[in-house]
Amino acid sequence: AAKAKRAVGIGGGFIGMEVGAVLAQSGIAVTMVLGEDRVSKRLFTPRMSRFFENYYEARGVQFVTSATVTELRGGEAVDTVVLADGKTIPCDLVVAGVGVTPVTDLLDGSGLAVAVGLVVNEYLETSQPAILAAGDVANYPDLLFEKRRRVEHWDNAVSQGQHCARAVMGERAPFRHVPYFFSDVFDLSYEYWGDLADAEETIHRGDLSTNSFSVWWLRKGRVVAAFVMSRPDEERDAAPKWIENKQPVSAAKLADASLPVAQAEQTN
Repeated sequence: AAKAKRAVGIGGGFIGMEVGAVLAQSGIAVTMVLGEDRVSKRLFTPRMSRFFENYYEARGVQFVTSATVTELRGGEAVDTVVLADGKTIPCDLVVAGVGVTPVTDLLDGSGLAVAVGLVVNEYLETSQPAILAAGDVANYPDLLFEKRRRVEHWDNAVSQGQHCARAVMGERAPFRHVPYFFSDVFDLSYEYWGDLADAEETIHRGDLSTNSFSVWWLRKGRVVAAFVMSRPDEERDAAPKWIENKQPVSAAKLADASLPVAQAEQTN
């Protein structure tokens, strides 16, 4: 990147968004190629995607949406990205942030159960109880959302690592943790908790034309996921607590940013 003038980022997830912001801040002309019609479609609502796309475009980043990269051309170094529709994008740096597949071949024949990572139980024990697994490698049962997941973020690795340390010292307790990650792009910093996969309702709180808003996903009147950016600490504190406690909330009060977020709580 130190010598690059034009860069192409492939992928519009949070890794792609972070890389695009860093390169643009370094004075590099950035074009982001997305396979979908908007950024971070898996995690963002259309209104959220629109906010971030506008924010990036105002800082010189260009987007090419619903596109597929078919070829990288160049001599000793890449100089062109070719798209499926035949269009070309000149560049001297390409960064692909399109997801990863875990490599588990080294575990073949180990006797440990493997399925998209090392399979562990609720205590983070592998199929051989004396062996624990933590972090990106661990395919664990999420007790809060009643599904298996494997998380690639440092918060999960830290939390599971600490849990394993307590287990080594003799404590045997199930691992319960609200999924969490954060991201910093340009001068923005946001946090995300939970799992929106089964959400039935989405609440936008605050002004999405500014950089201060939060988004809440509900299922059966309870918060299952939350996004918070530049909001009062009470919203940051409420998000993981509500998700873990399966707190019922009033959608109308949650949407009203003039009310303290605590007023959205309802009794069971």
